[in-house]
Amino acid sequence: MAEPDRSQTPDQAASGRAGYLSPEEQAKRQRQDEQADRGMNMGTVAMYKRRDAEDAAANAAASGGGYKMDVAAMRALLPKWESIADKLGALVKDAEQFLQLPQPAEDDGSSLQMKAAKKHASAYMASVREQRDYAEGYAAALDKAIKATEQQNQAAARTIAKHGRDR
Repeated sequence: MAEPDRSQTPDQAASGRAGYLSPEEQAKRQRQDEQADRGMNMGTVAMYKRRDAEDAAANAAASGGGYKMDVAAMRALLPKWESIADKLGALVKDAEQFLQLPQPAEDDGSSLQMKAAKKHASAYMASVREQRDYAEGYAAALDKAIKATEQQNQAAARTIAKHGRDR
């Protein structure tokens, strides 16, 4: 199961505002920038990558947080959500049959019972439809996320391969 993103730095968590940099963190970054100006090295590159990751985590937290899933996790969930949507679709069809049931007799008691049964069947059908629509939407969102993530991964791989040839 995916876990919530809890990658805020202590400064960000303590300030209560995502993206806030304390004066100490600002001074530290300024010293790092000055050192980087004197000459790029692998430590500097790593420092910039770490800083970018910290900033991305802060921005993600500011935009509502969220969960991180890789393509394999999304692919594992997709058939489950599609199956749930299919089962709920079958329940919708079953619920439609309840609305078509005939009244057992032509008396007041049967009429009142039939009105109540149809109201309950309608409410049940509406609930199951909402659940089905949610499951279908979630499955579609997973499918879209899988495709988008795969495209991003392929583009990143091409970029890395291209820059690797340049050196």
